[in-house]
Amino acid sequence: MTQQKPTTIITGATRGIGRAMAEKMAQSGERVITMGRRSVPELVEIAKAHSTDWNELLVDLSDRNETEQAGQALATLLEGVDQARLVLNAGTVNPILPADRHTDIDAIAQAFDINIVAPIYLTGCFLQATGKATERRIMMISSGAGRNASHSWGIYCATKAAMDRYVEAVKIEGHANLRIASVAPGIVDTPMQETIRGTPDELFPNRQKFEDFHRTGALADPKVTGSNLLSLLALADFGDRAIDDVRQHTF
Repeated sequence: MTQQKPTTIITGATRGIGRAMAEKMAQSGERVITMGRRSVPELVEIAKAHSTDWNELLVDLSDRNETEQAGQALATLLEGVDQARLVLNAGTVNPILPADRHTDIDAIAQAFDINIVAPIYLTGCFLQATGKATERRIMMISSGAGRNASHSWGIYCATKAAMDRYVEAVKIEGHANLRIASVAPGIVDTPMQETIRGTPDELFPNRQKFEDFHRTGALADPKVTGSNLLSLLALADFGDRAIDDVRQHTF
């Protein structure tokens, strides 16, 4: 029997943009699967109040064994689903270092595991599990850093550029009933911004620019950005542009 309610999966749902999107979806009355390192009881209560079919997969996406297990669990949850949407939001900006300090191979590997290895693997699990679905959508949350280089963000830039190219490749493969896009969300007031502002100037010379963004109120509200991203995901022409930016749309 096919699943009547659309199913939306959101990674990195415990904070920032992912948390904002998860909270919005908790009020949808639809079917939602979140993936994050911990349970969020507040979201569970919101989902109950709105009769939302709520499912949590607890996973550390920097751990390949946990990611693999979560992908298998996700595939099981997607059995018989007719409409499915995957939002790959989880990410890390660390390590913020110039290239001559990229000597911790574990830190480099962890950034790639979170930012691109996990999204590619979960995309594969999603596509296999939803092969008979009549509508499939994937939104990867990318960054302007994948399109423009930044001092000391070499690893972050590389992973996000990889995400953009991966989405373009998946799009031209022509998977049935699939719409996919890599979407930059803009500069948003999230814990990632706190990490950036907390980086010493000698490691990140552009730090003051981000202090100024925060001081002048230039950072977008994650709830507004999260809502806009979900609106973009629902548009009839979502995915027409493989490389997109939510700020280029009006909602």
